[in-house]
Amino acid sequence: MLQNAVATPADRAFAEHLDTLATPPRVVLDTNVWIDLLVFDDPVARPVRDALVERRLTALMAPRCRDELAVVLTYPQFASREIDNAAALAWVDAHTHRIVVPDDAAPPASLPLCRDRDDQKFLEAARDGHAHWLVSKDKAVLKLRSRVAREFGFRIVTASAFTSLLAIGR
Repeated sequence: MLQNAVATPADRAFAEHLDTLATPPRVVLDTNVWIDLLVFDDPVARPVRDALVERRLTALMAPRCRDELAVVLTYPQFASREIDNAAALAWVDAHTHRIVVPDDAAPPASLPLCRDRDDQKFLEAARDGHAHWLVSKDKAVLKLRSRVAREFGFRIVTASAFTSLLAIGR
């Protein structure tokens, strides 16, 4: 059910607010969403790719998230798709802004812990990059959406919900 969840009225209002800003919304995409973009050319993810190309979105990437993507792209189940991993990562690098937290930065606010510890890095990336959105397919991340929106100011949504929200700014 969470995978196909639609955007809530609060998400829609937030998207409408972001549309009034001078800069594009900042978004963190989890590895599964990147795989949908780079490997599967998923129709649900195409509007996200288009928005990145048109610079209507600013995608943020933390080093740990990029490292995971680089590893996942080498998984054997993707070999038959004949993806040029170097080209895919070069595309990602060209369409993302790297999140760098200065060594002397104040300690960040503690995020809720994700049940899937491997996905905590996406929450941290959204917080550290001052993202507006975290787009995820992971149920453990999606379960944190209300608390994160309330306490940290960024929204967690599915790719399908996010795609519907992209239409607001067009």
